[in-house]
Amino acid sequence: MIHSRRKHRPIARSRCTFAYLLPLIAMLGACATLPDTLPASGALGGHHFSVGVDSEEAAYLMEHYLAGARLRPELDRRIDTLYVDPGAGALPDRDTLNRIADAFSVDFAAIYFADLINRVPANRLLRRSYDLHLARALQGYAAEEGRTLLPQAADYQLVFVPAYHYESHKNTGADLADPRLALSDAGLSPQLVRTDEIGSIDTNALVVADFLRRKTAPNSKVIVVSASKSSPEVALALSALEPEHAGRIKAWINIVGTLQGTPLADEVLGDGPLSRYRAFVDDPGMHSMLTKRRRAAFKQIRTDEDLLIINYIGIPVTGTISDEVRDTYIILRPYGPNDGLNLLADLIAPESVTLADFGRDHYMVDETLRQRTIALVNTTIQWLESCQRRRGGGWPTLTSVTDCSLAER
Repeated sequence: MIHSRRKHRPIARSRCTFAYLLPLIAMLGACATLPDTLPASGALGGHHFSVGVDSEEAAYLMEHYLAGARLRPELDRRIDTLYVDPGAGALPDRDTLNRIADAFSVDFAAIYFADLINRVPANRLLRRSYDLHLARALQGYAAEEGRTLLPQAADYQLVFVPAYHYESHKNTGADLADPRLALSDAGLSPQLVRTDEIGSIDTNALVVADFLRRKTAPNSKVIVVSASKSSPEVALALSALEPEHAGRIKAWINIVGTLQGTPLADEVLGDGPLSRYRAFVDDPGMHSMLTKRRRAAFKQIRTDEDLLIINYIGIPVTGTISDEVRDTYIILRPYGPNDGLNLLADLIAPESVTLADFGRDHYMVDETLRQRTIALVNTTIQWLESCQRRRGGGWPTLTSVTDCSLAER
């Protein structure tokens, strides 16, 4: 839902592939390449995929192990140890995924993470809801019927918070213009919070919180949408809201959120080879994405117990990486599975449900952007209107199951 591919002029010339670094450029010094890939086919989240992966172990996991076939006893035993239940619905953290990547491969760890997400009952239900709405949106657009939103959508206020360099680098889609246009065409009037495009996360969080206090009515129903750097801004803003204001925010859609910072910021602002590009991004926004700062702030996130939080993320493997994030994906591989800008485990907000699109990277690109926007908003509204809260309030989390109606509209 976040980024759309648009033509843009390169910042510099090189025989290396370029990649925007949140979103400015970072060239990998030696024109490093991705590892050779092996073909792999298999099902994840109810969908079949044919992709290129970086190891025999990754191909085996996808093609055989997850399909229930046990053909390599020694490898099967090693994989079995990964599926010892650490707790209902628990997902591995970045360090665990990195250890798995070291023991098997980066793509193996990414496929494993995608599988664990889909094993969570609430996430499976979310996937089913989204797939239903996406099929309807695709049909509606094919029939040139732009108004494919649920009727209840008219009762909601959509607030978008843009990402890093959203004004000066519109080609990245950081301004969320295309998703906003899709909703406008469908009859809504989404609002954009005008944050400082290179401002720190903490400063912009104050702007977002002020907007939510002043620009939303006492009895309104608000859905906040953020992407990449703006997600930790929203998380801080929601944590700072007073109860009377927090109650208006019914849902937060966190798209590929840089919730715990990115090692790319550490690399560029540090003393290593990538520090040569520091001048391009030496601003408060990049400094605020240092992992030490963001990981400490992440532990302080507190949101209203009735807030529905949906993470929408991409989980790429080597054979699906786009040119836009190729170089930054290579830089991050030593840290474990990533989407080209963030470590996968760091994309998940607390007390949330997750929709993972396997094969996509940070830019979430293809020609179905508008349809996916409509489907994601419809899914969110359906859950708000139809899902039953667990006892004591709150929404389905990684450790609980809910009952959501999938009745026809």
